[in-house]
Amino acid sequence: AEATGVRAAGPLDCWLSSRPTCRLSNSLTFNSAYGSKSEKYRIINKIVGAIKRTPRGEQIRIMSWNIMSNSAVDALLEAQRRGVLIYVLMDATNQSREVPNPYFARLQSGLTRYNKVLPSSRRSYAKKCQGACRRGNSASAHAKFFLFSAVGASQNVVIQGSANLTQASAGNQWNDIYTYVDKSGLYNFTRGIFQEMWKDRSVYPAWHSYKAPTYELHFSPRIANPNDAHPATPRDPLYDALGRVQCKYSTSSGTARTVIRSAPDVLRGVWGDQIARRLRVLWERGCSVKIGYTILGASTGAILRRTSRGPVPVRQLAADVDGDKVLDKYFHLKAWTINGSMDNKRAYWTMNGSSNVSDLSRVSDENIGIFKFASVTLAYQRHIEYWFNNPPRSRAVVPSRVPANLDPYANMEKDY
Repeated sequence: AEATGVRAAGPLDCWLSSRPTCRLSNSLTFNSAYGSKSEKYRIINKIVGAIKRTPRGEQIRIMSWNIMSNSAVDALLEAQRRGVLIYVLMDATNQSREVPNPYFARLQSGLTRYNKVLPSSRRSYAKKCQGACRRGNSASAHAKFFLFSAVGASQNVVIQGSANLTQASAGNQWNDIYTYVDKSGLYNFTRGIFQEMWKDRSVYPAWHSYKAPTYELHFSPRIANPNDAHPATPRDPLYDALGRVQCKYSTSSGTARTVIRSAPDVLRGVWGDQIARRLRVLWERGCSVKIGYTILGASTGAILRRTSRGPVPVRQLAADVDGDKVLDKYFHLKAWTINGSMDNKRAYWTMNGSSNVSDLSRVSDENIGIFKFASVTLAYQRHIEYWFNNPPRSRAVVPSRVPANLDPYANMEKDY
């Protein structure tokens, strides 16, 4: 695990077990695009395992920006035949005349075929949102969350993070998920969001939040379309959190520095520039800051470089593995951590989920998790730190392989 930076949050046996008494636990899971097959598929195996262990008469709801996984489609079709009620949503851009998606097509046709022998109340469906499901515009249905009314002996299971239900999320990307178990309030809240998304029409206001003492879950779109005259923009949880940070604080052994680590995948645009300015101030005040990105906007990067303390440490966490100058493996997390002082109190704060720091993310369907306890913050901090210090390495360029019209991001799932 250390060789690839993956820290397992408990064994997979209970996720894959057929024992009806086996219970899940709240857990954080990372995968690695490097390493063994089990390390690559650690997240996909958990989601597919949960599908396989959903008992007859229970319900599964899945929102994934893209669905391209044979094992997941197999498990969902088997679950339907077992008597599980299934609803699946995907962004429409991932299946069209120009973008064939045989995986999603097989899921739709398989569900439809078996629906013919079921009463209407027990039929399962898979469909696509046109734009953001809860905004009905040209933005993206970018959220990634998975709801299970029961998995084995566990009930009200919510899984959310950065991972789509695709092969690329395992073999080409570094991702994360957090699993909440036996959280009926959170499950019912998230199921309500899914039901709004299923209708595929605008909801005002679209930003909704579930808040518990140690964690929160928010759903975007966060702002209205530029031409909408609807409720004011809610506070940005990331910008707000960074504004509450003190960079130095007292401990029993002296003075310590607040540690900020981030792996935002995409950091650009108006929102990216706003966050970069706040990070620059914190860096100049003495915070320990490291940013591992996949795509960094030009203006955002310029803000981070021009500081009185020298450039904010940034590093691209992406690699070209075959020498054609096109990136193949890349960090897909959208994670931020604060370990230090907030509001002049000792604090641990983490944000995860599906949302990049980009202008499109503010108007798209997104899930944003907030955690306020040490174990999650330290796990993310260690994970980002490991890959910042041991970044994916690219192969030396092979000139004959470089395409004439080079797009270094051509192999990426462009869900930003």
